[in-house]
Amino acid sequence: NHQGDDEETMSKQHLATTTSMANVDTLRALKDAVIIDVRSAEEVISCKGGAPVPGSINVPLNVNGQPQSQHPTTALEFKDKLEVAGVLSDVTTTNSNFITYCTAGNTPYVGRGARAAALLRDLGFSNSYNGGCVENIQIALDSHT
Repeated sequence: NHQGDDEETMSKQHLATTTSMANVDTLRALKDAVIIDVRSAEEVISCKGGAPVPGSINVPLNVNGQPQSQHPTTALEFKDKLEVAGVLSDVTTTNSNFITYCTAGNTPYVGRGARAAALLRDLGFSNSYNGGCVENIQIALDSHT
């Protein structure tokens, strides 16, 4: 099945592209970006990694609380989570801009923000970027206004 091989290759390319945090200028240039906080509800409440970015939508990446090392979330699982959270109901085009973030910025491992941006690209949203952490996005937004 070549289509499955092609999808896997594309997924790997998307993850390679989103593993590093997008720079502030890239994030600043995005118009009307949907900002997705992929931390767990507990991390958001305790402000692990910082207070939520104003206007962001919390869509925990992990499935049933399992870390990505135990169960890497699939594109379809993430799509279901985005639909439940109402994120996709306002999205009318795959040209929409997305910024994802978690507790950390650039890490030696693939962070949840990176994986979430890659999964959005797998779903056809090519303008999806790993914002890294709250601080990086705040810098971009503060200089945007």
